[in-house]
Amino acid sequence: MLELREPEGCFGVTEVRGLGPGRWAEHAPALRAALARLGVLCLRMEAELDDAGLQEVAGLFGAIKDPVGRTKDGGEMRYDQRRQLIDSGFVMTDEIREKLGDLCFGGMDDRRPGLFEAFHTDDTYTERPAVATVLNARELPPSGGGPTCFLDMRAAWELLDPGARREIEGLRVLYAYDNEDAFPPRRSARGPADALVEVTHPLVVEHPVTGTRAIYLDLDRARHVEGMPVAEGRALLQRVQDHAEARAPGCEHDWRDHDVLVWDNLSVQHRAGGNFAVGEPRRFWRYMIAGDPPRASQ
Repeated sequence: MLELREPEGCFGVTEVRGLGPGRWAEHAPALRAALARLGVLCLRMEAELDDAGLQEVAGLFGAIKDPVGRTKDGGEMRYDQRRQLIDSGFVMTDEIREKLGDLCFGGMDDRRPGLFEAFHTDDTYTERPAVATVLNARELPPSGGGPTCFLDMRAAWELLDPGARREIEGLRVLYAYDNEDAFPPRRSARGPADALVEVTHPLVVEHPVTGTRAIYLDLDRARHVEGMPVAEGRALLQRVQDHAEARAPGCEHDWRDHDVLVWDNLSVQHRAGGNFAVGEPRRFWRYMIAGDPPRASQ
């Protein structure tokens, strides 16, 4: 029997148990509704999933996204694999750095480029960003590794004063894979995905299932606010992010072997914790869930 252990208080990670093989599909409606309402779910798996099993679990939340996007020259390109390997323990040696040349993954940790320790939202530099992310622990440090942390961006919206809401509602943010180091100390990513078209998304979105409003923002990919002077728009986005981090409720997930963590990108931001020794393994498989472009609040 499916069991949802909701956290005490207003925001946290909901633990899901009883998701046994062979009966997964019957739980899809309940799991999708829970994710839309709660924002973050942890599926406690009793054994390691193979790739087919993880695809089946990810598919409970919607169609798995195929990361293909339009390019500035009118073509298309694959900007990532359908299943991504997230290696947060990967160490950037001088030899690897020389081989990579100008390629940069972004983030804030120069030695561990797979570790994104600033709050952000996945896939914002694409025309149809992933509505949810599914992350499966494959190899963890002895300590379990640093936690994955979340911010409730629905509450971040609700906690704005009326004047601030009026100021930002209706604004659109321009995103690109390389955001030109717009928000230091976050480093911009550089690589083949620079060829993708620039996109805009609303700063305040309305959830397609619950109808709730949330701030939708990713300073790792944002360049500026459409229709505003660049410096003024960037300053506004930084203030909005600072507000969310200072006032919105947050929570953490401490990883266990085989965990599958699922979060709603329209409701929460996330970041990785880096409190594990450099060089220790911290590896995940990730699938992204496809959806429609974020919808502006009405």
